Amino acid sequence: MSAPPLTSIYIKLVLTTAFWGGTFIAGRYVAQQMPHFLAASGRFLIALIPLFLFTLTVGGGLTRLNKRQLIGTVLLGATGVFTYNTFFLGGLGHIPASRAALIVALSPIMTMFVMRFIAHERWTWLRVLGVLLSLSGVSMVITRGDYASVFSGAIGRGELYIFIAVASWVAYTVIGRYTLAGMSAASATTWSTLWGTLMLLVPASADLMSPTLAWPDGWSWVAMAYLGVFGTAVAFFWYNQAVAAIGPARATLFTNLVPVFAVVMSVVLLDERLVLASLVGGAMVITGVILANRPGAVLRPDSD
Repeated sequence: MSAPPLTSIYIKLVLTTAFWGGTFIAGRYVAQQMPHFLAASGRFLIALIPLFLFTLTVGGGLTRLNKRQLIGTVLLGATGVFTYNTFFLGGLGHIPASRAALIVALSPIMTMFVMRFIAHERWTWLRVLGVLLSLSGVSMVITRGDYASVFSGAIGRGELYIFIAVASWVAYTVIGRYTLAGMSAASATTWSTLWGTLMLLVPASADLMSPTLAWPDGWSWVAMAYLGVFGTAVAFFWYNQAVAAIGPARATLFTNLVPVFAVVMSVVLLDERLVLASLVGGAMVITGVILANRPGAVLRPDSD
């Protein structure tokens, strides 16, 4: 398949971030209705259906994996599917969707840090300023502006879970950069989703045996369908396509829009109230990432 034009890539990335913004709303509801591993497994079992259909019909078919690609797609499944969703849904069970979304805004900065060492990038003062501003903003969101809470234990399990989810997504993005070579985005997404789903089914089977397990209500099924089709099958494919086309640093920059969509949806649909520290901190994060990605923020790679 020929590579899509960059304009199409950018439009798909914006739509992807809108879909992911909606996953905070759907995930918040599902996380409060059913066990996290069971919810995550349902999400990806649903996602596998359109992924397989698309890949086998118009996506160029499933790639026969060599050893490198097998290891790579398993790692993608372990990071972007199993670990991310375990802690993403776990975190949403403890903190509001809008707050979780603002913490997730840290992912572009973390990706830049990783690529700084992998690609030996040289940062200018502009990128350093952007990174420091984003980190300060995230710390404000996490502590709600009360920095003494770091020492008082006021930062809870939900914040920690979301932070781990962010770290796993950074790993997914960077691994994808080196795994997608020689594979279509559709095939890589389908394989990694399959491996991650198999990993999730192991702990989910224990959830099914719980005597307190209740049958999900109708809205839970709607939320899981949204998570599976739009938040996973479509969004993961488009995101992997973008990583292959424009690289992880530029692709992850668009995740700035995720907290914007998520916060607006949370306020409108969930009646969540935002504290001033979260708004200010979120603005600092987004501004910092924009500064860090301006032309001239990175110089030529260092010599080895």
